Amino acid sequence: MNSERGGQREKGKGAGALRAAAYFSLLTFLFLLTSCGFHLRGASAVALPPELSSLRVTMGGASYPPLLVEVRNALLALGNVRLTEDVSASVPVLQLHGESTESQVLAIDSSGRISAYLLNYRVDYSLVGADKRPLLPKQSVKLQREYSFDRLNVLATEKQSEFLQNEMRRDAAQQILRRLASLSYATAMDGGSAENAGAVSPPRASGDNADPR
Repeated sequence: MNSERGGQREKGKGAGALRAAAYFSLLTFLFLLTSCGFHLRGASAVALPPELSSLRVTMGGASYPPLLVEVRNALLALGNVRLTEDVSASVPVLQLHGESTESQVLAIDSSGRISAYLLNYRVDYSLVGADKRPLLPKQSVKLQREYSFDRLNVLATEKQSEFLQNEMRRDAAQQILRRLASLSYATAMDGGSAENAGAVSPPRASGDNADPR
């Protein structure tokens, strides 16, 4: 009996090690793809209005929060946008008010243990013109992702959660760019209200009312 139990434990450890190795291999592969400039969803296929060819992007907190870096990189990847950090420059300002991530229990297995979580990610932002008039009122990008929880591989689960947060941050940056591209700048400058400043409705991208994957 003891030998059988020992064999079962060894098999369980071996299967867990194989699952962890396979998962880390997948993460490495996806990281290599994204670092080479490949994104799983269409990126940077937008064109901003000429009035937004010069921008300043701001965010409170640390000098270069991850979201700020992601949005700046996405804007620079367009190739026709000049970014400045000069607070005295007379340019529109994209204000990133913050990001938040919350997890909630999505599924429980037959033994009553948590087997899956749902990640809820949110970014708030607004756009102010060079004349300090609001071009886009404060609004949000919301995204959701599911991930499984393996109590035998907690480290792999944490890495999976971190990877999904980074992915949602990239997606949020792209959605912000698409919102800026859809901005009816002429309407905003003709005395329209803040609510009408973005007269052209943004496309229904996956993040605003995304179904969990």
